[in-house]
Amino acid sequence: MNKFWRLSYVIALLLIACTTPGYPGIDTPNIGGNTDKDRNIIAYIDQRLEKEYYWLDEVEEKRAQFNRNAKWDNYLSEALNRLSTNTDDGYVNNKGQRVFYSYIRDITSQTRADVNGFGIGLHYTIASIDSDNGYYGFIVEKVYPNSQAEAAGVIRGDVITMVGGSHITSSNYYQLFTSIENNSVAQLKLQLKRQTDNTTHNITLSKGIYSKTPVLHSAVIDFEGTKIGYLVYTSFDAEYNDQLIDAITSLKEEGATEIILDLRCNNGGAVNSAVKLCSALVPERLSGSVLCRVERNKRNTVVEQSSEFRLTETGQIFSLEHLTVICSNYSASAAELVVMGLRGLDFPVTLIGSQTEGKNCGMDVTRKSIGSTIVEYAPITFMCFNAKGFGDWGEGIVPDVDLTQEDNELGVYDKNYPLPRADWGDYNHDIALAAAIAKITGKGISQSATRATAESNTLTPATSIAKPMEGIRIYHEL
Repeated sequence: MNKFWRLSYVIALLLIACTTPGYPGIDTPNIGGNTDKDRNIIAYIDQRLEKEYYWLDEVEEKRAQFNRNAKWDNYLSEALNRLSTNTDDGYVNNKGQRVFYSYIRDITSQTRADVNGFGIGLHYTIASIDSDNGYYGFIVEKVYPNSQAEAAGVIRGDVITMVGGSHITSSNYYQLFTSIENNSVAQLKLQLKRQTDNTTHNITLSKGIYSKTPVLHSAVIDFEGTKIGYLVYTSFDAEYNDQLIDAITSLKEEGATEIILDLRCNNGGAVNSAVKLCSALVPERLSGSVLCRVERNKRNTVVEQSSEFRLTETGQIFSLEHLTVICSNYSASAAELVVMGLRGLDFPVTLIGSQTEGKNCGMDVTRKSIGSTIVEYAPITFMCFNAKGFGDWGEGIVPDVDLTQEDNELGVYDKNYPLPRADWGDYNHDIALAAAIAKITGKGISQSATRATAESNTLTPATSIAKPMEGIRIYHEL
């Protein structure tokens, strides 16, 4: 599995069942803690662990061992590390450390409103572009619609080779990476190398307002007479359900008869968004069918122990009889549920890319004001099963066409997949999209796409500089 490549700070929200249990208030026994804030938040953490955590039986057994003198933002992981039955809560990274899906975080200053920034999301890969001089590059993964980056012509797959007139080096890469990711500077002056044609572009970006929509790209590809709807969806965010349905409706109105759903950058999200997505694609005969069943600990008295999520209003937009999905080791939770949920209804799903992360459990996410701090808390509270009662995809789902394996049926291989190589929709350079179209049409993959893959295979991992954050990959010679 490639789980350890995952960023530890990007712990996916997986399968959020949007419930808000009515807690009676915060129990604040005399438990130590460094401050009143620590004591109160730790009490809140304990409250849900003891009542709702999927492995609450072991919590009860070992709760006396928890270090309640810890800072609140360290307490949860320290407590969970003392348990042994909760192996499905997270994974072990390449350093042998446990990384938990369960989390609690301060969201006091966060808002879901539009973002003031540049509109660039970086792939968590650093490339060595000039090993003699020690120069590195950042690879663009996302360019948000209607952002300053889109207006300036930045595209997915572009390699940022200079920032503010300076080369990216071992001494400044962390600062520059985070300044772009976090929109923490007023202006960006970038030099870009475009992988598809090896051209260089110099741009200057000022901040602007844009929406971090998960619907990054939606278009119809007319491939030799076959109209294929292509949808890039990066998060199952219930706040964008209407935009998701609008995008699917537009694909239908533009004449699409097939759908490629690109979930290679999708870490998961809300179950109800997965239900809406699937309902918009499948035929009417599946209306009322169970896409997913979630089961909680039998001693959980706060939330209903078992819940079913059924498809509704099917056949009103598309009425597909099969679906093609692009995935990667970053695809998790609700992204995996779409595949396994539909397969549980004997609905054919062709999976192309690399083995998915493997997250078959989920959270009931709550937010609470504690003094002047607003915390978002998401302990693992349930396990997921499809209509056939199958839920054993904790090690990931193996794709039908694995682009990281040389012997796959299409004969195309990219050892660095899902490294971004080209813009969304560019099937002449994006091998995953080219492979998906080939599976749908039964026609071969273009020479240009194959050539792009061969070039990608020349990259080799580097260890010459420290990773600026957990899970980042570093490559030599882009």
